[in-house]
Amino acid sequence: MTVINYLEENVKNYPEKMAIIDDGHHLTFRELSQKVQDFSSIVATLSEKDVVSLVSENSAEFLIAYLGIINSGRIAHLIPTEISEQNLKNQLKSANCGAVICSSAIKKNLSNFTSIKVPVFAFNELPSEPTEDVKIPKKNELAYLIYTSGTTAEPKGVAVSHAMIEFTTKNIVRILDYVESDIDLLPLPLYHSFGLGCFHTSLCVGSTLVLLKNANNLQNILESLKRYNVTTLAAIPVTLTKLLQFDTSILEDHFLNIRLIMTNSTPIPKNTVLKFKEILKKGHLATYYGLTEASRSTFMIFDEANHREESVGKAAPGIDVKIVNNHDDDSKTGQIWIKGNNVIKKYWNNPEADKNLVDGWLQTGDIGYFDEEQYLFLKGRNDDMINVGGEKIAPYEIEEIVKQISGVEDVAAFGIKHEVFGQTIKLNVVKSKDSDLEKSEILTHCMKNLEKFKIPTKIDFVESIPKTDYGKVKRFMLK
Repeated sequence: MTVINYLEENVKNYPEKMAIIDDGHHLTFRELSQKVQDFSSIVATLSEKDVVSLVSENSAEFLIAYLGIINSGRIAHLIPTEISEQNLKNQLKSANCGAVICSSAIKKNLSNFTSIKVPVFAFNELPSEPTEDVKIPKKNELAYLIYTSGTTAEPKGVAVSHAMIEFTTKNIVRILDYVESDIDLLPLPLYHSFGLGCFHTSLCVGSTLVLLKNANNLQNILESLKRYNVTTLAAIPVTLTKLLQFDTSILEDHFLNIRLIMTNSTPIPKNTVLKFKEILKKGHLATYYGLTEASRSTFMIFDEANHREESVGKAAPGIDVKIVNNHDDDSKTGQIWIKGNNVIKKYWNNPEADKNLVDGWLQTGDIGYFDEEQYLFLKGRNDDMINVGGEKIAPYEIEEIVKQISGVEDVAAFGIKHEVFGQTIKLNVVKSKDSDLEKSEILTHCMKNLEKFKIPTKIDFVESIPKTDYGKVKRFMLK
């Protein structure tokens, strides 16, 4: 079963139903399927190589191209829109792609990248009619290729198979009760596995997907909820936290008919979870934990019966999650390992990265623990842990305490070298607009709420914290 099969089933069952809404433009499942078939024939003429690269903002054209590439028997290499020239050059070389397909706006940007030698085609430069008698090769085992967004300095190629997509999508549908009648609002970029997985889910059940191009336009998100009678919303934690700046009455009105908000495992402030539990009168907030190479490994549905607001939930059906502790102590905290049909078999041409795969288990590099009922809690990244005189500290512990201070918009904690203790803790703090917060206030709050070895020795006010598109701190840039 592939995503193309999902589309074919929808054409058979709901041919005139709206599949995609994009800036007021509408595509039925029948129209989407025809455009995908046409695009497949066009792609087949561009290159004989297995990989075709795709870079574009959220749009119906993106989805047509993505499905068309897959339907042509190729692998879709998905590229972030804000990629640097050097990173793009490295990815194209690693992927060994035959062509780059993009929006006209992206084509204009790429024209300045003199080191890119692969043919680049804008959507509007491709033939408007498919070429006749083009032979479409057999379907590839792999569907798409994404290079990890990079909280570390070295992105790794992750090639996801059709089997992985089917397994993960069925778990999402079963656990979160997605149905054909849903109208799904997606402001997340489709070039990331979170946003792409939401599209797969909509296509699987035959619901309507509403695309937005800008997750930072909070007003547009709220207006779209009502305009399209939306039932589900996918958003990262920082977007949900920013939405809380609106009056509660406004949020309750706009979220009145929302049955589900789906977010991901980037740390969600406990207060954000509690607020949305109050706002959602007919629905729930849910989160998941996973990686590009092991998508949707756990699920957590926040409801009144479960007060684990800081957990990422339990392992999904068919997935094993374990904690591996290599220390000689009784700590329940250790590295998270994942095994299941959602886990890649190997990385893309990267034997060094393949060492993280052991007998079907993926060593995630994430640190966490289970409580007595097997709910998983995250503590941070293994390579992010701060070692102060032998005491191991997760940056997240400190950041959560500092975020309690009025006037703190964002914060990142990380280790800096120290001659005696090996490392001590530094904070980079982003102040809220018009805040007169002083460093001494932050230090005092930390002294009251943290153990002595966790208290920062240096605090700097900064304009921003470097993050990935999905809100994860790029700590290698801090260090």
